[in-house]
Amino acid sequence: MKNLPGIAKWVKLKKGFEPNVSPSKLNLFRNSPSMFVCRYGYNKKQQTSPAMWRGIYVEDAVVEVLTQKKEIEQAVKDAQAKFKEKYFVFDDKCDREFKAMDGMIHKSCEALEDFGVPEFEDGRQKKIEIDIDGGDWSIKGVGYLDLIFPNGQIIDLKTTHAVPSSMSPDHMLQRAFYHTAYSNYQVRFLYVSKNKAAFLEDGDTANIMNEAKHTIKQLDSFCDILSPDQARKSIPIDSSFYWFGEDSLRNFYNGKE
Repeated sequence: MKNLPGIAKWVKLKKGFEPNVSPSKLNLFRNSPSMFVCRYGYNKKQQTSPAMWRGIYVEDAVVEVLTQKKEIEQAVKDAQAKFKEKYFVFDDKCDREFKAMDGMIHKSCEALEDFGVPEFEDGRQKKIEIDIDGGDWSIKGVGYLDLIFPNGQIIDLKTTHAVPSSMSPDHMLQRAFYHTAYSNYQVRFLYVSKNKAAFLEDGDTANIMNEAKHTIKQLDSFCDILSPDQARKSIPIDSSFYWFGEDSLRNFYNGKE
């Protein structure tokens, strides 16, 4: 990292801000500065929601099928069992996520059945690192790839209850990071609901990375001007989904605990 004094200040606090940027870090800064302050100014993390656990267990099951470790019905059964172990009593949110798992796993495997066996490093997702050079400043960009196939395809699996017709700006930034690291690969996102699957690859990588550089400079200025304490006193909690159900974090941010 070079010539980003504001980011360096927050890194030195050792509260979760590593000297790099990722799509999730930049998206959080853009979408919810208040939650960004919690996460990277105080190392306070959000709760893992039922939707997040559903996504994790579905992806794990899909990988087990694609790598021929399990038959699909066994993978579904095991994924559902993990979800039940996580939530002993289902509310409406849990019930909705649980009921979607079977269809999501089947649709994902159907969409990827002709891609071959994905490649992993020691059984783990491959970490990417890219050099983001702003001329008089630079910083590492990092991320993790879901699925790399021997046919030159990188697929990021996104489970959702409604398959979109186009990628969100947040996902386009994520894709641009991956495509910058693997420019000779086709990088697509596979959106899967319990009834539908669609491959998308929206956005011009070069333009999106240029926009990311502007966001990084804004982030550096933000961190240079405001300490976490000053930011918490100045920036109100927003109405984004990041804050849904986060009563404990809300109290912390507002100084009520």
